[in-house]
Amino acid sequence: MSDLRGLRGRAALGVPALLAAALLAACAEPPEPIDRATAEAVLADNMASADQVQQALDRVARLCVEHLGFTVHPLAAEYEPDPGLDDLLGPWVYSAPDPSLPPGEIYGLRVDNPNITLMYEGDDGEDVHTEPDPFSELPQADRDAYNEAYYGSPGMEAEIVLLPDVGESERAGGGCMREAEDALADGAYPDYLNHAGLAGARGGTDWERDDRVAEARAAWSDCMNERGYDFEEPMHLRDALFSRSGDLKAAWQIEQSMSLEEAEAALAEEVLAAAGDDAACHAETGLEDVQVEVFWEYLIRYVSGHEEAFYSFHRRAEDMQARAQEILADGLL
Repeated sequence: MSDLRGLRGRAALGVPALLAAALLAACAEPPEPIDRATAEAVLADNMASADQVQQALDRVARLCVEHLGFTVHPLAAEYEPDPGLDDLLGPWVYSAPDPSLPPGEIYGLRVDNPNITLMYEGDDGEDVHTEPDPFSELPQADRDAYNEAYYGSPGMEAEIVLLPDVGESERAGGGCMREAEDALADGAYPDYLNHAGLAGARGGTDWERDDRVAEARAAWSDCMNERGYDFEEPMHLRDALFSRSGDLKAAWQIEQSMSLEEAEAALAEEVLAAAGDDAACHAETGLEDVQVEVFWEYLIRYVSGHEEAFYSFHRRAEDMQARAQEILADGLL
């Protein structure tokens, strides 16, 4: 059995009433200063709204390429249907595992994950995907043509845009996604990106560079090192477990050296062992508490300087989604 010890690590709401109150207050005069509960509610809504705008962009861009004659699409990105802050901010902030959960729920890993596809060379020399989908089975030339129509180039190169308040960001280099961005944002997509950054919905602060976070992560790393691991921070442990799930998937689907049941059991054993040590070191160092405290300290300070953008982003995202619905209903971009 593979053991994560000794591996070197490589150096993502339950408050609807509060949110509604915060948004209503925004129509009058935002609270000063922004309190933690309000910040949590509005940030969660802003981040979820930005995800919904992205889904709307994807749907409109797909309509556009269908008008160009393309009928087979890549698998759509998946989003949490009702995300909480732990889903939206992910393990970078909320990093402590719960070893009492079933193994597959502790870090969200399993061998039989259809969203993870491996590729190997088949008997005829062609690439074979372990999780085939209609798009990946198209000839490379057809996939390149689709990507060029969708993004403006076969390699899906993005355009770097310099935003006035939040620095560099990216937008589609061309193609149908670029048209969708312009259509939904009324020709002002870079301004939307800037607004999203000011509202905390995209991008972030420098909270991870705070000495308190660095010290807590170093303490967690030392604790894990004493238990036989070599990871600088919890994300590196999660990355290693994710890679391990891919190795076991290859052993099951490609090498056929073990059954799915054996592969899942092996992963579960490693996840439980790692999660027990991870949780113990979180408890010993208080890492998650430090990360949460510092994240919100920085976030509240940042959005308090951009209150209008923070409170108005929800409405802007709603307007963009409404434009998408009109385009999809008309069937024309």
